[in-house]
Amino acid sequence: MPSPFDPDDTEDDDDDLWFLPGPPDEEDSATAPWPIAPRPMSLDPAVWIEAERGRYRALIATVQAVERYAERLRHFPSQVKERFALATVSAVLRSEGVWLGPERIALYQALRLATDDTARDLSRASWAMRRLMARPVQGGGPTDGVHHFLGRAHQADPQNVPGEDRPIGYELESMGRDWAAKVGLAQAAHPLTRAAYAFAQWRAHDITPWDELLEPTVAAVILAREGLDAAAPFLPLSESHRFDRHGLSENAGGAEARLEVFYDAIRQGALKANMELERLADWQARAQQATQHLSGRTPAELMGTMMKYPIVSAELVSKDTGCSRPSARRNLNLFADLGLIREVTGQDRYRFWAAQL
Repeated sequence: MPSPFDPDDTEDDDDDLWFLPGPPDEEDSATAPWPIAPRPMSLDPAVWIEAERGRYRALIATVQAVERYAERLRHFPSQVKERFALATVSAVLRSEGVWLGPERIALYQALRLATDDTARDLSRASWAMRRLMARPVQGGGPTDGVHHFLGRAHQADPQNVPGEDRPIGYELESMGRDWAAKVGLAQAAHPLTRAAYAFAQWRAHDITPWDELLEPTVAAVILAREGLDAAAPFLPLSESHRFDRHGLSENAGGAEARLEVFYDAIRQGALKANMELERLADWQARAQQATQHLSGRTPAELMGTMMKYPIVSAELVSKDTGCSRPSARRNLNLFADLGLIREVTGQDRYRFWAAQL
């Protein structure tokens, strides 16, 4: 008589493997082995204008921060905006993985100091500084001609030009005209929204390599300042904020997600700049009080230089103020003794100073 504990010979052997996953379903071989979230992406200007309505609270908060920054900046010397331009360019380059501090960009601007491995990046930074400081260029702003905005020399025969894989010559001119025409379709949007749309269109047109954010970001922060006083030729950015951060969020390709990231980056940059202006105003008042007994023009010139650059060297001070290098070092040491600036390297040579804000 068979025992109830004897194995059933008629039972399928596969049933004993209950702890293993079942056979895979029939799927396309090209299907990714993980779930893919939908990423709707549209560059239709009507979609962006509608998305602007959905993010109106963030837009209002950003506009208020920008207006406060522009109003505050009007009461400062014009060279202070170069301080924010240096910080903005340095922040964008760092988002690319290029570690150039504001002091290195300033030294390159003034003295053309560069090494072989940094010459190209410093040249790009110098280009960005010229555009942000609204220095006259042939052709006008970004939408008036990308070819001139980027400072590219026209090439009649691009096939024979060695170098990087990027559009040049007639191809660049055609892409620039198409980009400007697409941006013009969003005239009904707020300037901040239109700047975000211009950034997205620039990236979609591949006007510059995908891993280079400096050129489209500079174009966007210049377009975003439309309607502001001439004292604010661009909108500043702070570190850790970049316009393509939407790629890390849910629904990353949507216009609302892109606008949310763009508004936040502009708002945080304006808020940080406002706090910096408050500290600079306090420092300027202390410096004027502490140096009122000093004679000569160099102390007053040095105050302007310290407000213009976040970090300076004796060579940069000498170039900016027009004094000799020994005079620059003497006045820097004097300001340090008065508690107005501090030496940041702790070295006896190649020293740098920053304002004691």
